[in-house]
Amino acid sequence: MRHAVALLLFACLFLPSAPLRASTFGFSWDNDLFVGTDRNYTNGVRISWVGEDQGQCDRTASLTCGVARGVQWLPGIDLDGSRQALTLSVAQIMITPHDITRSTPDYNDLPYVGYSNLELGLFSWNDDSLFGYGLRGGVVGPDSGAEQSQKVVHKITGSQEPMGWDNQLGSDAIGGLWFLYSHRYLHHISDSGLETELGYAWGVDANNFDGNAQAGGFIRIGRNLPRNFIPDYAGIGTAGSLVGLFDGKGFGWESFLGASGQYLGYSYLDEKSGPYDVRVRDGILTLVLGGGVHTDNFSFTMTLQSSSSPLRDSDDLLSFGNLSFMWQI
Repeated sequence: MRHAVALLLFACLFLPSAPLRASTFGFSWDNDLFVGTDRNYTNGVRISWVGEDQGQCDRTASLTCGVARGVQWLPGIDLDGSRQALTLSVAQIMITPHDITRSTPDYNDLPYVGYSNLELGLFSWNDDSLFGYGLRGGVVGPDSGAEQSQKVVHKITGSQEPMGWDNQLGSDAIGGLWFLYSHRYLHHISDSGLETELGYAWGVDANNFDGNAQAGGFIRIGRNLPRNFIPDYAGIGTAGSLVGLFDGKGFGWESFLGASGQYLGYSYLDEKSGPYDVRVRDGILTLVLGGGVHTDNFSFTMTLQSSSSPLRDSDDLLSFGNLSFMWQI
């Protein structure tokens, strides 16, 4: 994880041909302690950077426009009528069994799994639609740094120290490609100034950790709503939720509700767990509830997310909370 963070900072600050005035920097933290549990998907962190957007890439010389011109054959990459931006993200997640006080493996439960990855993306958008394409590379196992991260978080929060990381899965390399599309199909402002927005998103993430396809919709209500396309910073949106976030000006607030479905085409847990009895469902349903505030240069959201269990032998909901902090630089 520390190597991926260093690479992200290098890319943001020192690449001479990149748009050095990054438009958005985001930090997003998932944790099941926010909903009073400490098991399964226990913690996740994402650090994201969205470069300054570029318009008229058919005649603009920049790294972003150069990348856009190189992939303009892809659907939705409009060099003349849309804006383009590059994104970089570092993400780390950790999965643990129910009983983290146990130092020996429980083969009837989940294993310890740590996963860190670096994502590179290109987004192209106009007033109504957003297209995103990208690639990812990462690692599962001790080199992910998940053990150290979880122990630090548990020390800060005063939680029980996890005892079973010596038996974590890995080491393996992870790679893949992803696509994301979102559309804002209704935006209404009442006479009192209250805004209502409806939108949807769908995407495909072809990788050898959790290859999936998902689709979802949302409604959000507030005043001076942020200009991004997807309010969910923990799930389907990822770095795409930061694109266009600070296009508006002034203080605003939002509350949002979303629902999505996900088809799980490949699961590392299902395929690589060895003696552990892990059987993953073909699909899950998710409900998201959240709210946030923003100013010209800062945005904060809190989200609660609950999904049907991804495990075939469990009916327990998979729930966690998310805190996201975003800055315009």
